[in-house]
Amino acid sequence: MKQLVILAGGLGTRLAERLNGLPKPLIDICGVSLLERQIQLAKHYGFINILLLINYGADQIIKFCCDHNNWGLNIIFIDDGFTFRGTAGAVLHAWNYLEEEFLVMYGDTMLNVDLKRFCNYHELYPLAAATLFLHPNDHPKDSDLVDMNEDGYISCFYSYPHDGSKFYANLVNAALYCVRKHALLQWCGCETKTLDFGKHLFPDMLNRGFILRGYRSSEYIKDCGTPARLDKVCVDFELGKIEKSSLKYPQMAVFVDRDGTINREVGYVKSVDQFELIPNTEEAIRKLNCSKYMVFVVTNQPVISRGECTFLGLREVHKKMETLLGNRCAYIDHIYYCPHYPDKGFIGEIGHLKIDCECRKPKTGMIDTAVEKFNLICNKSWMVGDTTSDILAANRAGLKSILVETGYAGLDYKYLVTPDFIVPDLNAAVTLILDIYPKLIELVSQLVFKIKPGDLVFIGGQSRSGKSSFASALKHVLAEKGIHVKILSTDRWLLNESEQGNGVLARHSLKELEDIVFSVAFPEKRPTGLSLPLYYRLTKAQIRDVEVMKLCSNDVIVFEGSVALALKDAAFCAEHRFFVEINKDEQKKRMLREYLLLGLTMQQSEVAYQHRIEEEISFNAGISLDATRVIIPQI
Repeated sequence: MKQLVILAGGLGTRLAERLNGLPKPLIDICGVSLLERQIQLAKHYGFINILLLINYGADQIIKFCCDHNNWGLNIIFIDDGFTFRGTAGAVLHAWNYLEEEFLVMYGDTMLNVDLKRFCNYHELYPLAAATLFLHPNDHPKDSDLVDMNEDGYISCFYSYPHDGSKFYANLVNAALYCVRKHALLQWCGCETKTLDFGKHLFPDMLNRGFILRGYRSSEYIKDCGTPARLDKVCVDFELGKIEKSSLKYPQMAVFVDRDGTINREVGYVKSVDQFELIPNTEEAIRKLNCSKYMVFVVTNQPVISRGECTFLGLREVHKKMETLLGNRCAYIDHIYYCPHYPDKGFIGEIGHLKIDCECRKPKTGMIDTAVEKFNLICNKSWMVGDTTSDILAANRAGLKSILVETGYAGLDYKYLVTPDFIVPDLNAAVTLILDIYPKLIELVSQLVFKIKPGDLVFIGGQSRSGKSSFASALKHVLAEKGIHVKILSTDRWLLNESEQGNGVLARHSLKELEDIVFSVAFPEKRPTGLSLPLYYRLTKAQIRDVEVMKLCSNDVIVFEGSVALALKDAAFCAEHRFFVEINKDEQKKRMLREYLLLGLTMQQSEVAYQHRIEEEISFNAGISLDATRVIIPQI
């Protein structure tokens, strides 16, 4: 595809105060006209023929292009006077100049789209009359929406205003199209009346049986036809948001589990009525939409293979999710779901979906698909979920992981994994990603510059003070320097409840812990692996030999937990010792929340908290004197 058709004939009435007599395509975008930015983008992606459809201010546009020597391209100007033909009508009027394949761009949109990717996608489907660039936006309730099935075929157009009793997918026609000329033949001669692509031509095509495909992307494309929209585009440009939005650049993303993370956990959502957003979810996702992160939902939906919900039913659930989020100016960039489930024996189950697939979490198929399609950087991206399946999927895909204490809160124990961070809910997770984590990384970077390969690090502090968060941040900082870190939480060595004595130390297998410290203290004599236990919080029992951690001599070994600093003698006075603290009110909230999750009443939680704090204050007074004190930023 070598031809670009730009619809540049608008009057620009709404922008008159900014244009000062110029035609709308020549509006200034941070020092360069919008038209020039569009043409330069097309030139970058190999377009050599430009068909410029103009009327108002035609002479000024022609002179502007000539003054720039047409940017070395072949530009044909078609001026049809002041007749309003509509977007499709204007293109049909230029029939004799159209190539068999061409790209349509509106003259009032600022965009930075990887046009090569878009056109390549279009070429994969030669039977499609056109391919429309579609995207979610933050105001779907007053936008013209498009419905597209799972295979990328457009099925319906919904013009604004919408029926308030229905739910809609947040998919908006962005006014960028790949078109095949022969598909327009039936409409030749219709250019004498108003004919728009979105309102008239494309819906008519569907009615006549033509195939239209959708290309979903969140790359930057925005109408700047009003002063407010123009100002927003200019701000985005100055912030670098437009430049970095193109998929030619690696992107960052937050993958979010659905059930128990976005919506309340009800076992399995089988109908629209069961779907209810967790409070503050809209705010959390809206904050991500305004950031540098894309947002993807990745969800296991075994209700499909078990015959408890149809594909259409699931689609309606997701439409409700997108509508509820859209009503609060939030959106999901893409939804991925796995319909498979390997276990059999359910009434009405669908046989061909009862498979051990590659997409069901904790496998990484859904994440891998998004990474390839959207050019994502895994080590700069995140996974947020409420189950150990989510955390294991994150670990396997190379994502940073956050466990939320909604839904299952990680107490499913299906997989024995440890998240990088634990927070109350999705909103807190987003606050961590956008605000707290950068501060934490900056803090840690100033403290760990002396740590070298093979060293031991000890991180202590009171319960729920942020020790594991500090350890995870340390791991990420050192990883940027090429240093591998292995974290050993001393909570793994908590004794069975019936075996625990009085005091912090008496609750742990202290001798075993000290033996392990001694075994890894000398890098040249370090074992190649450690067999690790796990403390099961629900039953307050220790499970032996749940996994083997592989070690090498260059690994930095981090011991993190309430008793870590008490292991000083066995560690031969290791120099890397940190005592982590946090705001006392925040610490209390965290501890009470943990007790409540474990089934205690509020009164029981208060008693347990007081006892634990008194015990730990006395314990830590003597062991933290020689450690570097660290104040964790509050989530």
